[in-house]
Amino acid sequence: MDMALTFSDAKKIPIAGYLSSIGMEPAKIRGNNYWYYSPFRSERDPSFKVNTKLNLWYDHGSGEGGTLIDLGAKLDSCAVSEFVQKLASNDLSSHHFSFQQPETKHPEHKLNIKSVDELRSQELINYLRGRGIGEDVASRYCKEVTFEIADKTYKGVGFENRSGGFELRNNWFKGSSSPKDVSFIDNDSKKLYVVEGFIDFLSVEQLKSKTPAFGSDANFLVLNSLSFLNRCHPMLKAHESFLFLDNDQAGVNAKNNLHTLHIPFMDCSGFYASFKDVNEYLVANKQAEETPAVKQSLKI
Repeated sequence: MDMALTFSDAKKIPIAGYLSSIGMEPAKIRGNNYWYYSPFRSERDPSFKVNTKLNLWYDHGSGEGGTLIDLGAKLDSCAVSEFVQKLASNDLSSHHFSFQQPETKHPEHKLNIKSVDELRSQELINYLRGRGIGEDVASRYCKEVTFEIADKTYKGVGFENRSGGFELRNNWFKGSSSPKDVSFIDNDSKKLYVVEGFIDFLSVEQLKSKTPAFGSDANFLVLNSLSFLNRCHPMLKAHESFLFLDNDQAGVNAKNNLHTLHIPFMDCSGFYASFKDVNEYLVANKQAEETPAVKQSLKI
């Protein structure tokens, strides 16, 4: 349910808490200064600072900084007013925010990876089936990851990024381990399919067998956060790029930005124009395929 949220209220939301909710954890903490690897580029040393006392951020690499709403608008490639509306409607990838500063005295509340195994959990396999993803496709790219938060252990479908971190999903949890980064699947192709998350990647893989329009194998860039698109411009320029972004304002803004920078790409969102994303399209089509069979079984 939407709530009234002023710009002033939005600025009070701790930036460090917000970053944690999207999978970004500090590389080091020095008093009130939390240092992160910049979400806007690849770097060896963390240059993105959040002062938790002032609740302000500053990117030493670009010289930019400001409040949470400045950061959120930049990460989501949208206007500050749109970002505040997303906060008010809780429409930021289902993340929830606290108005309390993170407790540095309790590092055990961080997400820790305990083990990485082959995908065998029937509960996780069933979760993926509910998203339209078959076990054969999922097992080629995903792992069964056991992780710990606040001394409690959980399991999730894990998808590894190029820096060794994992995107994690189950039927109640959506998060990631550090470090947060993009994932790249190299199929030795001149084509590059760009998707926002790994569920969309698995969805395209699932659709490829029945959809000739997808053609032969392409390389895949899984952003794991739309904000990472900015750091991948060279990769897009080096390929014939096809974008499978969400049909929302953030996706539109991202594509408009690429147009402004004269970075060529093919927009594939029309393929699933009536749906939020390619996974929603996949699920709807699978349900449509199964309905006649269900009706027939009821007649017997």
